[in-house]
Amino acid sequence: MGVAEIAEMLGVSKQVVANWRGRKGGFPVPTATLKAGPVWTREAVTAWAISQGITVRQEAVAPSASTETRRPASVAALMNMKGGVGKSTLTANIGWHAAYNRGLRVLLVDLDPQFNLSQYILGVEGYERLVADEDATIEMLFRHEPGDGPVDIRGLIREVHDWNDESCLHLVPASLDLAWSMRLALERAHVLRDALDEIRDTYDLIIIDCAPTESILSTATYFAADWILVPVKPEFLSAIGLPLLLKSIQEFENTHRNETPPQIAGIVFNDVSDRVEHSRSRRYVRETAGRNSIPVFQNEINHSDSYPAGARQGKPIFLTDNARSSRKEELERVGDEFLGSIGL
Repeated sequence: MGVAEIAEMLGVSKQVVANWRGRKGGFPVPTATLKAGPVWTREAVTAWAISQGITVRQEAVAPSASTETRRPASVAALMNMKGGVGKSTLTANIGWHAAYNRGLRVLLVDLDPQFNLSQYILGVEGYERLVADEDATIEMLFRHEPGDGPVDIRGLIREVHDWNDESCLHLVPASLDLAWSMRLALERAHVLRDALDEIRDTYDLIIIDCAPTESILSTATYFAADWILVPVKPEFLSAIGLPLLLKSIQEFENTHRNETPPQIAGIVFNDVSDRVEHSRSRRYVRETAGRNSIPVFQNEINHSDSYPAGARQGKPIFLTDNARSSRKEELERVGDEFLGSIGL
């Protein structure tokens, strides 16, 4: 089998297979290298895919011209109306996983005036340079003076990482200025959606990290997003952010009857420990989810000091020094479950 046949068997693009070869540990060594490229045995690739939890197609799929066709990006938002649940950390690590391990073109959008995602992706020193250089941030989309035309979001994107297989990790950063601009932008909730629509064909996945408050920014997210992932830290004060979020989405639907609200891809438990309080909060969240027909992810993220260590370095946990392999693997499982829930 060549790269094209492996891609067909595993239901991915050739770029993803090339990505796996370079970044996924244990990918089979080619049995030979021909003029047309390397080849593998079907048995070796099948065994590796099963070990990684990757679905193997049992029947060959006839090649078609659409196999390599890219569809417009899915837009997902990480939201909870309670802060401190690890939204920014999870956004950064899922974004890294989608780009680095799954070969996707990923754009992260920091829509929180606290700019934690921007600091995580750029690293502390990188973000300090951004501030010192007075570089453009997401708040420019919402700032508006009479006579101003729309802001081109391409001018706000920082190309953080680009790899040879066409995968990438890009960022639209935020700053404290966003808190001021959103006070003056009551009629501009649609501008984020309009700006992202212009670049959807450039990416496979766009992830928005949202502020934990009801504001013009949450309305802008509902306009722009297809999906919402809800991180919940299983503590009572964090768990009560879930019904507030559901109420917020319902209010958007009632107010904007001609708009389609985003679907909730699921709830993921984040920063979990074995405390008794966490078990009680889990029950509360599952009951709330059940009443509202919201899926709860099978996989979850346990507490790990390697996440803040990675944030200081601008790296995901799976590239962070001294991070435990079990913590790396659970992040990858959550990332894969999330991507599967939104059809990627």
